[in-house]
Amino acid sequence: MNDLGGDTLSRFTKHELGIVQVRIPMGPTFWMNSYLIPDSDGYSIIDPGMYTEEVVQLWQDESEEIGFQLKQIKKIVVTHHHPDHYGLSGWLQEQSGAPVYLSKLADEQVKALWGGQRPLMTYFLETYRQNGLPAELYEQLKEQLADNLLQVLPHANTTIINEGESIQLGELKLEIIHTPGHAAGHLSFYSEEHELIFVGDTVMPDSLPDTCYVAEEYDANPISSYIETLNKLKRYKVKKAFPGHHQPFLNFSERLSQLEQLNKDRQQKVVEQFTAEEWKTAYEAYFGVFEPIDALIQKRFHYTETLSRVRYAFAEGLIEQKEASSIITYRKLT
Repeated sequence: MNDLGGDTLSRFTKHELGIVQVRIPMGPTFWMNSYLIPDSDGYSIIDPGMYTEEVVQLWQDESEEIGFQLKQIKKIVVTHHHPDHYGLSGWLQEQSGAPVYLSKLADEQVKALWGGQRPLMTYFLETYRQNGLPAELYEQLKEQLADNLLQVLPHANTTIINEGESIQLGELKLEIIHTPGHAAGHLSFYSEEHELIFVGDTVMPDSLPDTCYVAEEYDANPISSYIETLNKLKRYKVKKAFPGHHQPFLNFSERLSQLEQLNKDRQQKVVEQFTAEEWKTAYEAYFGVFEPIDALIQKRFHYTETLSRVRYAFAEGLIEQKEASSIITYRKLT
């Protein structure tokens, strides 16, 4: 393995089969993973990161260090539409001419979030407000969502791929698996021959992924989707998993069982926030589920995961809801 450590942005690790894990910093101690896969006289890439000047510079430095030019990128594959995974794909396509592959649902959300009048951003904010988000935090999130447009430009010309198909990246023939929950339209990629899987943000080695509600038309019940995803992935024999964050890991089957239990525990904690005597918003429930955190983006993820879990509890008949003055509240059913 070849590691570039220290405080520099340029850090990568070479794994088996020539796979290169490029760690893209997202803060002092956190990063996302891009994966380079040898492909003829260059590489294909899974999840290039978000568009910022720092990440552009990182790729220019990393490609030189690894020993290729960006124009040698053959294919760009995106596990899901979040900016830290999709965002740089258009810029990298401009450098290489490579096709950009993602799911139909991911592509639709890219267009709804960052195209035209950005209708999905408006829907986000209204949903947050209806479920109890305070006005001050609403304005902060509105500004943050407006700013994240810069993390995904220029847009890529995309090619749709679907579950049940396969995609060839160099010597790796990868089965395409729809693995929603963390994000609608999330894809994972499995090599039966080598028993390895690229799981994006679906399976993390040391944390339960955020499972956030977006909109009815994309996924009405993300928690239910995530449970189905974990059950689906149990069918695959995996020696090594390559996640979107943290380090690649072994013991994939054991980790699926752990996540199954962590998900149950988190769901139960949400249900416990409600009593039969008091109506609460999803935002009020959020305070009893997650520890306080300063980072606005993480507050948003925690809040919207709470909302997903409240919706799941409602769908399961554990709580009831009412709407008054355009605010939705919930209480436990007895």
